[in-house]
Amino acid sequence: MKLYVIRHGETDMGKDRIIATEEEPLNNTGIEQAINLGIKLNNMNIDLIYCSPIQRAKHTLKLFDLNKNIPIIIDERIKERDMGIYEKVPFDHLNLKDFWGINSEIDYPELESMKSVYKRVSEFLNEVKDKYRDKNILVVTHGGVSKAIYWYFNGFDHSLLNCENCKIYEYNVN
Repeated sequence: MKLYVIRHGETDMGKDRIIATEEEPLNNTGIEQAINLGIKLNNMNIDLIYCSPIQRAKHTLKLFDLNKNIPIIIDERIKERDMGIYEKVPFDHLNLKDFWGINSEIDYPELESMKSVYKRVSEFLNEVKDKYRDKNILVVTHGGVSKAIYWYFNGFDHSLLNCENCKIYEYNVN
């Protein structure tokens, strides 16, 4: 099984290093990124797509304009971390190691912990691995979920993996 993970296209808040609101739309660069990546994806063997329910991920997927009849499943477990009161906060105002760290000692009120994100993403990945061992799966999601997927396959050593917009991260799953 191959798992392809893609973070949605660029948004203005993401470009400006500000924590995005849940429904932050793609900007023009993000739209172009998605269209260009779609050309590459059309040449790949993808059996099933999972997508976050958040609009910027769904818009990215739509812009891929895949010319295949690939089933799409919208799954809540791969939506972005619930940022709570931290929406619209510049990343420069935060200790990013603690904010994104799986073992952060800082309690951020009203923020979904990365432990919680990792737990729901691990449950998602375990299910996908069990159901689709012989398939190639595309996951269209967000930065925080992409980090959790990376940790699932690689451990927690690289807690600040910077996931680029519309870049394919590939995992070979046994």
